[in-house]
Amino acid sequence: MNLGRGQLMALAAVRYCLGRSSYIVGDCADWLITIWPELSSDTRALIRRDIEDAFDQDDRARSAALHYKPLGDDCDRRQWERVRALWASDAADRREG
Repeated sequence: MNLGRGQLMALAAVRYCLGRSSYIVGDCADWLITIWPELSSDTRALIRRDIEDAFDQDDRARSAALHYKPLGDDCDRRQWERVRALWASDAADRREG
């Protein structure tokens, strides 16, 4: 699968979708879950960092009851939680291996 030079388009897609509140979040999550094994460890690390940063910002916004939420609405956040589970399973695989 061609994901652009240095898999840049995968990273760009995630960055575009972070914070959106529309169908694109679920589509991006589905796509990312599908291609995750094909991504380089560097690309996975960048995506993980971006998403974890967004979760940190979203947690702070929600605890302060701010109107703007960096991960979007609750339904959007649930989609990113599905993606976040990818590295939880990676960590579990490393512990078992």
